[in-house]
Amino acid sequence: MKEKTCAFATPDQRKFLMIREAAERSMLDKVFKAIDGATAEVEQGVAKEGLEFEPTGRDYFLFTVQQVAFVRLCGGDPNTLRGGDPELGQRIVGNAQHIIDFYWRRGEGFEEI
Repeated sequence: MKEKTCAFATPDQRKFLMIREAAERSMLDKVFKAIDGATAEVEQGVAKEGLEFEPTGRDYFLFTVQQVAFVRLCGGDPNTLRGGDPELGQRIVGNAQHIIDFYWRRGEGFEEI
């Protein structure tokens, strides 16, 4: 039986990971700030026009980002939702299912990894 082991990261690899993780955090901060901005823009526009509609919520814009990112990851056109690779899309959906099953449905006794 083979044991699965992970080699320790080299100092250069650790530096690279720190740089990449900082960029990732910065990018996500900008995305969430943009979502909040879009939500506020709709709220202000609805109020300014005196419309009696419930303003579009933050989750709508978050879902929009998720859908466009998914289609682009699959090589499709986010405007038409056409042209994506169904096998790649299925792998991405499978990854999401893994997160649900492994992290959210593990039940009692779940230990932090």
